[in-house]
Amino acid sequence: MNEQISESEFEELVNYIQQADTAQLNEQLLDLFDKAWQQANQQLPIKLDAERVLHGIMTSPQLNTQARRKKPKVWLIAASIAALVCLATLLVRQYTPLPLQAAKEKLLTQEEDTLTSDRREVMLTLSDGHQIPVNALSEGVQTFQSGTHVKRDQNQLIYTEDQDTKAHPSPALHTITTPIGMDYKLTLPDGTRVQLNAGSSLTFPVAFGRQERKVELQGEAYFDVAKHPNQAFLVQAKGTDIHVLGTAFNVSAYQEDPYVVTTLLTGSLKVQSKILRPGQQALSNETGHPIVIREVDPDEIMAWARGYFVFDQDDIKQVMNTLARWYDIEVVYEGNLKGKTFGGTLSRYTDFRQLLHAIEQTGSVKFTITGRRVTVSP
Repeated sequence: MNEQISESEFEELVNYIQQADTAQLNEQLLDLFDKAWQQANQQLPIKLDAERVLHGIMTSPQLNTQARRKKPKVWLIAASIAALVCLATLLVRQYTPLPLQAAKEKLLTQEEDTLTSDRREVMLTLSDGHQIPVNALSEGVQTFQSGTHVKRDQNQLIYTEDQDTKAHPSPALHTITTPIGMDYKLTLPDGTRVQLNAGSSLTFPVAFGRQERKVELQGEAYFDVAKHPNQAFLVQAKGTDIHVLGTAFNVSAYQEDPYVVTTLLTGSLKVQSKILRPGQQALSNETGHPIVIREVDPDEIMAWARGYFVFDQDDIKQVMNTLARWYDIEVVYEGNLKGKTFGGTLSRYTDFRQLLHAIEQTGSVKFTITGRRVTVSP
């Protein structure tokens, strides 16, 4: 990783590979690489010139050691396996995506996997229940019957407060809903920026009251809250109330998940009665159980907003739930999958067959794909 290795360390590596049981080699190298990666605290994503790295390994003068002359065939095979496994591991964990827009278009136009167009639209629902595909709105400022001014700027909506609308005792409510496989950005009337993950919806007033700014979330969203010290910002999600003044945080509250997961990036906020510090995450639910607070890596939590899946030795069923939500696949489980986990970083704009193949290469599980049904087995 650092392109540094001493002669004694290199000989130690050679001896390890030569003496290792072939069946255990891949698993041990993967484990060692995971630990090294975590210790290095690398930022995502990295760029890897695989050919250059492999060439550097195979042309190293240190390959002309006595160890190689004694066991040339064993060393060449082992070195090739080790190099390819490590390179494959790097590529699985740091999959370089296509340019974002091109990758999204490719994902949406794959013939066999394309969903019906109505399920691939980001929808704006007005207070009277009327639904409008966001892409049907013209570029520029739109004015609705409620007096609301909304600007569509490429792939986001920007709301602005109108004084007449703000003075209304009961402002209209709008809802933005994202389909499977798409996220979307919008700016609320107070200037708060929101990014909605796939399969999510946010309901909000077109003008906020003087005392509080309240929105309702289903699914997952990242909030960068505009600072208004005298006007608290409140997110309601599956029975959990999240209070903030001005901060950045992520909330995951999908209906099928057991917990509402709130992660604080900057500032401070209160989840029910608990105060969070940056880098902390709160797990809450509707059952009344005590809220659990834990330390997390915010970069991993926010990877979805940058176009990545990040898994940290997560249970395979949790991994598949996340993938199903993005790719709109049906997942079926066979056999004993207890203890089966996966860790890695993958582009969200990879064809799901390629992505499943990458996971399968780690040896954790096997996949059988029939149309949009994926069967997971040990």
